[in-house]
Amino acid sequence: MKYFGSACLALLLASTAMAQSQFVYTNNNESTGEPNEPPNTVSAFAVGTNGALTAVAGSPYKTGGTGGGNSIDPEEIAIASAHNASFLYAANDGSGTISAFKINSTTGALTHVQGSPFLADGAPGGDYALATSPDNKFLFATCDCTTNIHVYAIGNAGALSEVEGSPFQTGANSDGLKVSSNSQFLVVAEGSLTAVGVYSISSTGTLAAVSGSPFTSSATPFNVAVNCAGNLVFVTDNGSYNGSYAAIDVFSMSSAGNLSLVSGGPFFNGTTETSGGEVLSPNGKYLFVTDTFSSDVSTLAVGSDGALTQVAGSPFTTSGWTGGVAVTHSGTYLYSAFFTSGQVDGRSIDSTGALSSVPGTPFSTGQSQEGVLTVATFPPPTCSAQ
Repeated sequence: MKYFGSACLALLLASTAMAQSQFVYTNNNESTGEPNEPPNTVSAFAVGTNGALTAVAGSPYKTGGTGGGNSIDPEEIAIASAHNASFLYAANDGSGTISAFKINSTTGALTHVQGSPFLADGAPGGDYALATSPDNKFLFATCDCTTNIHVYAIGNAGALSEVEGSPFQTGANSDGLKVSSNSQFLVVAEGSLTAVGVYSISSTGTLAAVSGSPFTSSATPFNVAVNCAGNLVFVTDNGSYNGSYAAIDVFSMSSAGNLSLVSGGPFFNGTTETSGGEVLSPNGKYLFVTDTFSSDVSTLAVGSDGALTQVAGSPFTTSGWTGGVAVTHSGTYLYSAFFTSGQVDGRSIDSTGALSSVPGTPFSTGQSQEGVLTVATFPPPTCSAQ
């Protein structure tokens, strides 16, 4: 009877996870290039059984901040599930603030967290990158207009409070952030140094560079990803390699956070233009990379040593220039932001990593025709789900 009860509970939990609603969010961050930038918004979509997106009631939601910044930054939205609730954080490039919303896990609707938006660097702001720690304790934020990283503790109701010592100086203008699955290291694309920084994270959120950091990259790093095992780091660059090619560096990472380049690299996205967003499949077998000015998305198979190879048919053509990218919790669908058309592209992922259009793609964010920077999924893929 005890075994039977345990088995029933496992089946119930599995069926609940499978039936859980899926949502997609974009940080629109519209930019006009004028001194007075327009209000920023976040769009919300429900994911249908075939991957098609339907706007959530009330979308798009005003953040309380202003848009601005560069239109291809891929990491300007982050999600955390803490204190029995889930929260979405969106950077406001024009006002240098971070907005916080509570997510209704049933409907996908957003409500403002009290005190939002929270101060980062203030106006005139710049291009932000956000990342939450997998243990959901901290939010990290950096702007390429500064050489520091802000660290915020995530409160019971989703409010942000900067930890002691924050912001932490890095000496580099950075564009991408990612926290290792064990929440021990913050990996940073330190573009102005052509290097990747690695910082240990203390129990209170303070940062300290690991020995040897920063680690030299092949070209100017733009975005980073870390696998669930915590032993591989993937770094896309801004198209500066060898004059034109968009390189992807793969580093092995030691238990102490030290990086060393994987042999055979740098690897390439299949086109000669800038790589924008990147995301790993939940099982870690594939790396998806948006080819920003080529209107396509590449799928690269990840070898046991981290080496990358294009899957058959890659790169896969889209109908617009792609920026940020995200994969659903189950790894079934991939969504990317069209930063020049105010739309989101949807792709189904088959067992080989090949991509095909979902019905109705692309989907309108319901705001202007420019400025959709970042896309995120909820619930996000997690290492525990693999």
